[in-house]
Amino acid sequence: MSALTPFTDLQDIAKAVTHRQVSPSDLVRDVLDAIARHNPSLNAYISVSADAALEAAQRVEKCVAQKKDPGPLAGVPIAIKDLLLTADSPTTAGSKIFGDGIPAGEDALVVKRLRKAGAIVLGKTNLHEVALGVTSVNEHFGPVHNPWNAEHVAGGSSGGSAAAVAAGLCAAAVGTDTRGSIRIPAACCGVTGFKPTYQLLPTEGVVPLSPSLDHVGPMTHTVADAALMMGAMIGTKQACERFTKALRASSKGLVIGISEYHLRDLDDEVAKAIDKALKTLRPLVKEIREVEIPALEGAQEASAVITGAEAIAYHDRYLKQSPSAYGPLVRKRMEASYKLSALEYLNAMATREAVRAGFAQIFTEVDLLVGATLPALPPRIDEHTVHINGKEANTVDAFTRFNAPQNLAGLPALSIPCGLAKGLPIGLQIFGPEGGDDAVLSLGAAFQRETHWHQRRPPIAR
Repeated sequence: MSALTPFTDLQDIAKAVTHRQVSPSDLVRDVLDAIARHNPSLNAYISVSADAALEAAQRVEKCVAQKKDPGPLAGVPIAIKDLLLTADSPTTAGSKIFGDGIPAGEDALVVKRLRKAGAIVLGKTNLHEVALGVTSVNEHFGPVHNPWNAEHVAGGSSGGSAAAVAAGLCAAAVGTDTRGSIRIPAACCGVTGFKPTYQLLPTEGVVPLSPSLDHVGPMTHTVADAALMMGAMIGTKQACERFTKALRASSKGLVIGISEYHLRDLDDEVAKAIDKALKTLRPLVKEIREVEIPALEGAQEASAVITGAEAIAYHDRYLKQSPSAYGPLVRKRMEASYKLSALEYLNAMATREAVRAGFAQIFTEVDLLVGATLPALPPRIDEHTVHINGKEANTVDAFTRFNAPQNLAGLPALSIPCGLAKGLPIGLQIFGPEGGDDAVLSLGAAFQRETHWHQRRPPIAR
């Protein structure tokens, strides 16, 4: 059983710490013990900063004893994807291109804000190398194992963050999302993952993959937890109030569009869960209607071109200096980007504008859109394809299909658990217009008030 089991959400932890009902030091020790027991089999963490975490817990404890405000995340133990710079440990980006890692230095801005809010950083989580992948089968540090079934992938690239949250090896985590890298592992591991509007959260201090598509966001058990994390990561009192208010907002006046694109070619097991989720949503909103967005047809290919071109622009010097520092599969994918032309990149950027316009048009008709996060269940770690009704499909293509368009347009997008099949989680995706983060979280919170999927835990966490 996880040390975090008695607490239902982050606010409960912070209240218990602030009211001296639980010692943050004891809580951190308990979670560190859980990491020591379960991380060898899950491989969710690359590094654990036990001493630094305990020192941070003592500072929170001292703050509470002196009756000072310890912050909205007082004593909350969190994990950071090993793509964000931190002051207490090197940053590897899941690769060997930086040797033993970028030396510990200044925190990434969102990490700095989380610490200021009272959160305690436990360590750095495993990921797909340099964030260029969707499975978190890391060629240097080993694969992240899905807490629901260790033979299956945890999704990627933020797989370690999702697995750590699901297994109770942290209360919340930070991930990044370029073509779905928060939402994909959130769906695979049965947790809540939120990609906010582009640039709402700063990427300062984050090793880039594709700067025009990269997002930072929270990975938690609940939408309420994600909202609390968002307020802290923005770092203002107004932001905290904004996202807390969003949780209380009624969804009854919302018009929801079912995106035809985001329901295509689903595995039957996934389709059943999504259908049930849509039936749950119907009485919670004003209207649900089916919509089509023709501009999305070229979105996935365009996002692949933009990601490839911008990734190679950053990694070119490292590839030339130390090509063997990359895992063979990631290196192959990276080097393929050298073949991209300026014309292809510019055409992809033009498609991006068309996608933005297509979304903008549909959001004059509906408030939010819903669909599946993934078309299939997480594959086994030793598989290179996913199975959709008995047919094999390329994992990268299948897993980015429903996620990449929202990155192109910079839209807020949320993946929340909505079912289980064959013992593995399924995710529902809710997304909205640029700046519509509040409404997305509001509908997600309304769904979770009516369902129990976010309360389900994998066997390892029970």
